[in-house]
Amino acid sequence: MKKIFLLTIASLIMVLIGCAESKDTLKIGVNFYPMPEIVELIREDLLTEGIEIEAVQMDYNILNTPLHQGEIDGNLIQHQYFMNFFNQANDANLVVATPVYHSLFALYSGVYDTINDIPNGETIYIPEDVVNLPRALLLLESLGLIELAEGKTTNATLTDVQSNPKNLNFVTRSLGTTAQSYHTNDRKLAVMYPSYARTPDNQLMDASDVLAYEELNELTETYAISFVVRQDNLDDPRIVKFIEHLTSEKVRAWIEANYGWAAIPAF
Repeated sequence: MKKIFLLTIASLIMVLIGCAESKDTLKIGVNFYPMPEIVELIREDLLTEGIEIEAVQMDYNILNTPLHQGEIDGNLIQHQYFMNFFNQANDANLVVATPVYHSLFALYSGVYDTINDIPNGETIYIPEDVVNLPRALLLLESLGLIELAEGKTTNATLTDVQSNPKNLNFVTRSLGTTAQSYHTNDRKLAVMYPSYARTPDNQLMDASDVLAYEELNELTETYAISFVVRQDNLDDPRIVKFIEHLTSEKVRAWIEANYGWAAIPAF
């Protein structure tokens, strides 16, 4: 009887230890480069403070759902407009905990050297989602390739294109397939994130393919890729510590050294 009692106590202690360890593990949703690498970069630093991190690889299109439902603690994948769209559609309360870096949109071409070289009627691939499509149109407008209806910015759609002097043929694709479509169409024209266009392991094009980058200004700064959490865990001490390390000089230096071709630190 005494042996059974001791085994029961030991089992209870192990359960309590497991719960404590689980409580201190932060689950961070990630998808494309360099999100997993940044999380890994600060893993050991947080371990010294008793906080373990688990980088959870998830599909880009559903990453906010597990955060909203409490299955993960935060994610590192999006800008505030993408988050706001999810909040409105799902009655959610996700919030930006901190911006991390500006990943600038760019117009790519492996065929044309200047904007003027683009011929009439050329096909251009752009993102199809309601958040990044307006951003692509704003970039094209800033380059003089199109003109949008007055007052249209982050809510612009293809129907808002009022002037298209080169009669560009717009073809929309998901963020994840825009680069592949560009590549299979002889690398003529596309607007996309550098992180999709070129990664250390999968370079679909050279840096020379960039015709023009999005300029960093008051509007485009709001597109910073950010660490997003729920309103109810924003003040969690583990989240606070994670943000402290995420916005450290160590991470800034890493971004500049390893991702400087595509991004600028936003903190």
